[in-house]
Amino acid sequence: MSASVPRFLGYVLAAPVLVTAAELAAAYPRAARLPSPDVTGLLGLGHVLTATALPAAELISVEVGPDGTVSVTLPPGRVGHGDDASAAELIAEELSLPRRRVRVPPADARPRPAAGRWRAGPGPAVATRTPVRVAAAVARRRLLEAASATLGTPVAGLRLAAGAVTDGAGRRLDIGALAVTAATTRTIAVAVDLAPR
Repeated sequence: MSASVPRFLGYVLAAPVLVTAAELAAAYPRAARLPSPDVTGLLGLGHVLTATALPAAELISVEVGPDGTVSVTLPPGRVGHGDDASAAELIAEELSLPRRRVRVPPADARPRPAAGRWRAGPGPAVATRTPVRVAAAVARRRLLEAASATLGTPVAGLRLAAGAVTDGAGRRLDIGALAVTAATTRTIAVAVDLAPR
């Protein structure tokens, strides 16, 4: 059975600057091969831990500010347990920007989920890895689309590196300059494929 990278659904949220969020809805194959499917590729520890994050997955979002910094909002109880550092690294990697430009705000400023839906406490950062990657991938796509519209260059001709989008002619736009252009006045769903790691 050949391995494929699942497709995930993320969102660009209605906001004055670019804000993206993740929903974990992988497009797994509809039917397994017969007579005996190889389930080892379908469900692993990472999948189980990701599933435990589902009740609070809607609280994971990525925001690109006009100053070029990126903020990530994690579920309550995840900051300080390795998730904040892991999320910041994943976002810096996905958006090709220096780690110092990624912020993780304090957890006490965030809304609390309904009782019993998320238990704070130590746990592996892998539980929030997928939704963070999805939100960052949606932000990357949206930034490239905004740069394409601004520069008149197809997305395929753009490169995102060091926190800026450049084209073949050497024109450069910082992601902060694209934060408002990439924003939307209504929430829209975006399907993204995650790069293999």
